[in-house]
Amino acid sequence: MSIAPQVLLDGELLPAAQAKVSALCDGFLFGHGAFETIRARHGRPQLFAAHHARLAATCAALDLAPPPPAPELADRITRLLAAVRLPNAAVKIVRYRELNRTAELITARTLPYTAPDYLRGFRLQTQHQGARDGRLTHHKTLNYLENLLARRTAQAAGYDEALLVTPAGHVLEGSASSVFIVKDGHAHTPPLSAGILPGIARARVLALVGPERAHETPITLADLLAADEVFLTNSLMGVMPVCTVDQHKFRPHSPETSAVRHLFATAEE
Repeated sequence: MSIAPQVLLDGELLPAAQAKVSALCDGFLFGHGAFETIRARHGRPQLFAAHHARLAATCAALDLAPPPPAPELADRITRLLAAVRLPNAAVKIVRYRELNRTAELITARTLPYTAPDYLRGFRLQTQHQGARDGRLTHHKTLNYLENLLARRTAQAAGYDEALLVTPAGHVLEGSASSVFIVKDGHAHTPPLSAGILPGIARARVLALVGPERAHETPITLADLLAADEVFLTNSLMGVMPVCTVDQHKFRPHSPETSAVRHLFATAEE
């Protein structure tokens, strides 16, 4: 995974090394900012309307200027991808407080997930995290250190991702993903009322599978370990099979997960 050598800072294409952020800005000092991570295919951002809407909602909650209209912001992304010759990429949009204004930085990097990841499936390490009821709940902000440390802890122990669970044993989400379990042919994911991020890929899976077979349901760790299958979602990975939760093993190429993954990959926006 590598960062492209050029970025867009306030709409201006610059070498990454020349893009400067003030040492006095609230985005740097206090994490006062919002971000979205978007998958691009063939030079175009995917599921962009949903990402734009979530970014706009987070900017409003953080008292940041709203993002440009969706067509304009999409054009900025395609311009960057063309400049760095990276049509299939992970694009990150950051809007942050820069002194008395809202600034914007757009970067692109190679996709972090590989074919062997999907063949093997992800290994999850459970980690406890308190209940989510703060002002920033449901928003994707630059206050992301807790998630980052959880993922790094899991990776240092030989896992791929952290599975965040409350002390009472209720499953929340991954550090950078939403979680689904499959039981008796039905998919279940924790409800937004649990304080989880409203994942774009999560919502896409719920819509594609449909309300008869996909449900938002409180899930305990015991429920998860008794499931037939487990998979993760986010906008970059799409649908990722899970092969291990701590020492408990699942079959990564189970029928329902494989079907959902194919449905997600081939559905039109």
